[in-house]
Amino acid sequence: MAELEAKTDQIMKKYIGKDVPGASVSIVKDGEIVFMKGYGYSDIAKQTPVDAGTTYLEAGSVSKLFTWTAVMQLVEQGKLDLEADIRKYLPDGFLDLAFKEPVTLNHLMSHTAGFEERTEGLLVSDPTQIKPLEEHIAPGNQPKQIYTPGTVIAYSNYGTNLAGYIVERVSGKSFEDYIQQNIFAPLDMKQSFFTPRYDLIPEIMENKAVGYAKAGGEWAAQPNFYINDMPAGSLNITAENMAHFMLAHLNTTGSAKYKLFQQPETLQQMHEVSYTHHPLLPGNAHGFWEHFAGQYRVLEHGGNTIAFSSLLSIVPEENFGISILTNVANEMSGARSELIKLFVGDSRLAPEATSEFNHSEQVAGKYRSARAVDSNILKVTSVVQDTDTVITANAKGGIDLSIPYMNINVSFVEIEPYLYERVTPGNTLMDNAGIDISRVYFQTDDSGKVTQLSYGVIADERPVSFTETVIFNYVLVGGAALLFTVGLAVGIIGWIRNSRRTTRPRNKHRLPLRAGVILISFLGLLSIGNLILSVNRLSSDPFQSMANFKLNILFFWVLAIAFIPAVYLVARKWKATGNTLPMKLLTAVLMISFLAITFFLYSYNFYSLA
Repeated sequence: MAELEAKTDQIMKKYIGKDVPGASVSIVKDGEIVFMKGYGYSDIAKQTPVDAGTTYLEAGSVSKLFTWTAVMQLVEQGKLDLEADIRKYLPDGFLDLAFKEPVTLNHLMSHTAGFEERTEGLLVSDPTQIKPLEEHIAPGNQPKQIYTPGTVIAYSNYGTNLAGYIVERVSGKSFEDYIQQNIFAPLDMKQSFFTPRYDLIPEIMENKAVGYAKAGGEWAAQPNFYINDMPAGSLNITAENMAHFMLAHLNTTGSAKYKLFQQPETLQQMHEVSYTHHPLLPGNAHGFWEHFAGQYRVLEHGGNTIAFSSLLSIVPEENFGISILTNVANEMSGARSELIKLFVGDSRLAPEATSEFNHSEQVAGKYRSARAVDSNILKVTSVVQDTDTVITANAKGGIDLSIPYMNINVSFVEIEPYLYERVTPGNTLMDNAGIDISRVYFQTDDSGKVTQLSYGVIADERPVSFTETVIFNYVLVGGAALLFTVGLAVGIIGWIRNSRRTTRPRNKHRLPLRAGVILISFLGLLSIGNLILSVNRLSSDPFQSMANFKLNILFFWVLAIAFIPAVYLVARKWKATGNTLPMKLLTAVLMISFLAITFFLYSYNFYSLA
């Protein structure tokens, strides 16, 4: 115990205060809690230390493991079938699906149901905006299904919420009550609550850590947020209670104190791989993500909210588990990965490159996460955030993988057709965040064309065409803005010069064309200004209602409609005497630029009121 504490203390000392304000760690082994300790502060201003037994922290998406456990309990009871069409368990007409293939609970568990990302209403700052689960995921709020079920991993909070709603309907209890009665109570988890309205529970409010973010090198306390996606991420819990949950998931004989299932076989089934693109790629085990550390197979899940991060990892074959809860968002400092490396092992590394396979040129290109919004204006964030992965062939016959915004640059060698293993040592930010990128697999269609890149976990990535690239769209919008500015200046200057003529008669034939140039340029600049305003508002709160943008969208329509009489004005006097070739060329370029901006706006749903 003393050695375990000393080693953990040594790692946490490097990060607490610098990268992590506070953390709560629990470790279990062979049916017992062998270590449990808080580090740093739960409230910096009050100098309140984190206590592993009493300090509440947000578990974020680790909450999903409780939802999937509930599903498996009902499977064991014969009330749910993992391979059945989930519409069997839902009200008639509840789902609007784009593909004929049915969606199953296995699809929901592996995030392959095909739903686009949906952030609207996920987090709210006003607790009165919390909605009942059924209302939050009602048909009018359903994200669009954009992938064939069972083909693309696209992490989906909505899919987990749907599973939680199915638990409600099949069990006849609210989701909160079901979890309380069938998981929390049997596991003696008295400091665990799924309710989104945690502000109504005095014990949480008195003992919950303050969440933080770095601002100018200082820790800034973040306001409280409430999670509508209850089954997907609303759990508030202590490290000690998380240890109870880990112990129950390591109770493979069913004879220990903490027990989740009536039959040990159900637990064993839950820990088996239920979906993978390739047998040598990390896969999904009924809601757990696989991670290979040293010689061990780790089952884990991470979580993030606005101001908290978490990671739960278990090694069933070693009867070992560790959880780390922190009060900072998107914790990527390395504290979690170092603890896993210390107690479990390092990610496996590939042998030297082999010449047996060589598909590096074929797989080269840019790729973008399949976890993306497709049907509303949040689609534009894929361009604004510039999070694409870049794959290039290297001189050794392997590939180099680069994610510029995370400063990730690693190399891989091909160990099987289209399956690559990392040879660059050390941790990346992805590893520190709990995402295993030790292997990458490229899927191809019948013609040999690459259709997606996969690490096996969280979200696959799809090839990006040239017109979808960040650079193309920035050049398009920026170039159009420059042309509209030049056009407006030329038009106004020409108008003024013509109106000031004193020695010669004013050229009345030029005025309509110049008026058209001014009007088209003005409409174009207004469109780009409205675009910038909309993007800034989206960036400030990606969880807000899309109804907030109705006026922006209506303004885009007004500008597009106004373009029609502007073109008519130009066309009327196009052949008039006095219209020079340079002015005609400028006018044509401006009209093409406006159409290009219109196409951009249409492509990113800025004309959609849905």
